[in-house]
Amino acid sequence: MIWRFGKIGWRILPGGMTAVGMAVLLKLGALQPLENIAYNALFRLRGEASWDDRLVLVAVDDASIRRLGQFPWSRRYYAQMLDVLSKAEPSVVAIDLLFSESTPDDARFAQSMTQYGRVVLGQAWDTTGLPLVPVPPLRDAALSLGHIHTEEDADRMVRKVLPQIQGEPALGVAAIEGYSLVQSLIKQPDLNRPMWLNWVGSPLRQYSFADVMQGQIPQQAFRNKIVLVGVTATGIEPRLTPFDINPTTSGVHIQATIINNLLQQNVIHPIGEGWVLLIVLVLGPGFSLLISSRYTETQVAIAAGGSVGWVGLSLALLKISYLLPVALPLGLLATTTLASAVVERLRLNALLQQQVKQMWQTYEPDLVLRPLDTPEPLPSAGIAPSMQRVTQLAALADRFGRSQSTQAAIARSLSVGLVAADRDGLVWFCNPVAAEWLQIRVGGQLETQLTPTWLPLREWQEILAALEGQWQLNGTAKPPHSREREVNRGDRWFSLKFEPLTNDGASKAPISTSERRSLNGSISGLLLLIEDITKSKQFEANLDRQIHELQQMSQLKDEFLSTVSHELRTPLTNMKMAIQLLKISTAEQQRVHYLKILESECNREAELINDLLDLQRLEAGVQITQSEVIRLQEWLPPLIEPFYKRTEARQQTLAVKVARQLPSVVSDQPSLERIVAELVNNACKYTPPSGEIVVSAEWTPPHVELTVRNSGTEIPEHELSRIFERFYRVPQADPWKQGGTGLGLALVKKLIDRLGGTIAVKSGAGSTAFTIQLPLRREE
Repeated sequence: MIWRFGKIGWRILPGGMTAVGMAVLLKLGALQPLENIAYNALFRLRGEASWDDRLVLVAVDDASIRRLGQFPWSRRYYAQMLDVLSKAEPSVVAIDLLFSESTPDDARFAQSMTQYGRVVLGQAWDTTGLPLVPVPPLRDAALSLGHIHTEEDADRMVRKVLPQIQGEPALGVAAIEGYSLVQSLIKQPDLNRPMWLNWVGSPLRQYSFADVMQGQIPQQAFRNKIVLVGVTATGIEPRLTPFDINPTTSGVHIQATIINNLLQQNVIHPIGEGWVLLIVLVLGPGFSLLISSRYTETQVAIAAGGSVGWVGLSLALLKISYLLPVALPLGLLATTTLASAVVERLRLNALLQQQVKQMWQTYEPDLVLRPLDTPEPLPSAGIAPSMQRVTQLAALADRFGRSQSTQAAIARSLSVGLVAADRDGLVWFCNPVAAEWLQIRVGGQLETQLTPTWLPLREWQEILAALEGQWQLNGTAKPPHSREREVNRGDRWFSLKFEPLTNDGASKAPISTSERRSLNGSISGLLLLIEDITKSKQFEANLDRQIHELQQMSQLKDEFLSTVSHELRTPLTNMKMAIQLLKISTAEQQRVHYLKILESECNREAELINDLLDLQRLEAGVQITQSEVIRLQEWLPPLIEPFYKRTEARQQTLAVKVARQLPSVVSDQPSLERIVAELVNNACKYTPPSGEIVVSAEWTPPHVELTVRNSGTEIPEHELSRIFERFYRVPQADPWKQGGTGLGLALVKKLIDRLGGTIAVKSGAGSTAFTIQLPLRREE
C-alpha cells in the first residue's frame, strides 16, 4: 500500500507544484496580459455575430461634420433631430454625449425632449471625481440619465463596464429600462457585478446625423427601435475592441454593445476565480498523473492535444456566452509537461543507482566463487558513485551471461515449455517448446499471447493477484504455492503452472532490514511451465464418462422402480378399499357402485401392466412388427368409428378429414392403430363439452401427416418438452379427473420412432394438435 501511494505521489508531484505556482501567479495578476491576448483571439476565432434589429445608431460621422460644421454643434441641431425622430415614434432615444455646459439653445432642446418624452442622456465624472451631468433644463426633460464611464485594461481595451456607479445605471442599461416601459420587458443585469461585453464584430446599422436631421431617412427605420446617438467621427473618443484594433472604433460602440447584449441576453459570464483555482488544482495533478510514465513524445502530444481541446472548449462556451481562462490552463499544461519530464529524469537516475546496488548485493555472491578470506574488491578511488554502480553492473552482467548460457542449454533439452517474464509481463526467456506452443519469443508480452486464447483476462489477473498476495502474506518463511490451470486447445490439453520468481538471493553482503524487506517482500516476475497432458485427460474423460453413465443408469433404475411401484400400488389400494366397502355395504346401489370402482381399478392395473410390458419390449427391441400396405382413406374412418358414441355422450364433435390424393403407406398397422387410438383417446379426455376433435390425414411430400387436433385445455409451452416422459402428467390439465397411466404418450413416441416417423405438438389459441409424419415406406 505504501509503495502504491508513493508511486501515485511521485506521478502527481509535478502537476501539484505547477498548479500551486500557477495559482500564485493568478492571485498576483501576472497572467492577465496573456489572458487579454487570449480574450481577443477567442473573439476573432468565434467570428462576427449579428446586431439586434431593435437597435439603430444615429452617427455623428465625418460626413455630418462636413455638412453641419465643426463639432460640438449647437443644441438646436439635436432639437431638430428629435423633432424628426418623434414623428417616427422610436421606443427610446439614448444620446451618448455630455451636455454639462449651458447654451442659448438649451430651452429649445429641452422643449423637443419634453414633447417626445423618452430621451436618455449621458453623464460622467471628471478626473477629480466631480459629476458631469446635463444642465438642469435638459436633466429635467430627460426620461433618465445613464453614465458613459468606462475603464480600460492595460492594453487600452474595454472588456467590461460597471452597470451602475453611485446609483446611476450605464447609458445602455438606462436605455433598456426605458425600452421596457413601452415595449416588452427586458431582463436587467446584476447591477452589483461588472458586465462583461460580448462583442459583435459586424458593422452596426447606422444613419448619418445630418441625413436624419434633414428628414432624408424613412421613418420606418426608427419606429419602435432603440435609437442610439453618438460620435463615430475619426479621432473623437477612439476605442479598441477584439475586432477593431487598427483602425479603432468609437466609444459609442461600447454603449451599443451593452444594449445589444441586454436585448439578446448574451452578456458574457466569466468563470469565477474560485472555479478557476479549483480547475488549476485539479487539472495540474490530474494531467501529471495522465502523462507520467509515458514517452516524452507522447507527453508532448497529449499536452498539445489537451491545449487544442481546451481552446476548442473555450470557443464553444464563448458561443453560448461563457468565458473560460485560456492562458492559465495552457501554461499549466506546458509547465506540467516540462516538470514531469524533469522529475522523471531525476527519478530514473536515482532508481538506476538503487537497482544496481540491490542487484549487486543480491546476486553477486551467488555468481562469483572466491576464497572466504578474500575481501570483496572495492571500486577504484576517485570514481564517481554513479560510475561505480555502472562498473558493478557490467561485472554482474558478465557473470549473469555465463550463468544464463548454462540454464538455457538445460531448458532447451526439456520436453515441457518454460517461459520467464518480469512483473510487467515482458518475456525474457522461453525455450523452443514454449515458443512453438505459445507462438511467443523473447521480448514479447506474455499477457498478449495468453489472453484471451489460453486464459480469460480476468482469470489471468486473478493468478497474478494470487501470486503477489500470497507471497506478501508468506514473506520469506516459505515460497507460495503455484497456481495451475488446465486449458483445452482444439484436440489437445495443456497444464499451465505459474510459479513466482523472487529476489531471494542469499547475499552474504550486509544489507539493512528495510533493504532486505524491499528485496524479499514481493515477486519480481513469474515462471510459466506448460505440459501437454492430452493423453492423461483422455484417460480421465473416458473414466468420468463411464462413471457418469453408470450413475445415470442407476438413477434411472431407481426412479423407474419408484414410479412403477407407486403407480402399481395406487390401483391396488383403491381395490382394497372397494373390497372393504363391499363387505360392509348393505344397499344394492352402493354394492354396484363399489363393484364398478373395483372393475375400473382392475382395468387400470391391467392397462398399466400391459403398457409397461409394451414399453419394455419396445426399449429392448423385441417388439415384432410387420410392414403392410395401408390405404388411409379406407383404414382411418373405421378406426375412428368407435369414438363417435363416446364423443356424443360427452357432447363433443368428432370429424375425420382425409385428403383425396393420399398415397398408401407401408408400415406396421397394429402399431399405427395403437398410436392414433391413443391420441384420439387423449383428445376425448381433455376436450370440454361443445368442444371439437378433428382427425386429418394429408400428403406433404415426402411424408404423410396424421394430425389429431382438439379444442379446450392448452398445454403450457414449458411443459411441451416433458409430455412424452413416462408417468408424466401436465399439472392441473385434467379438470374432469379422468386419470390415466401416464404411459400413453411415452408409448406413442416409442412406436413412432420404431416406425421411422416423427411427432410434434403445438398448443395455443385454445387448441392442441399432435402431428405425426410418416414415411411412405418404413425402413426395416
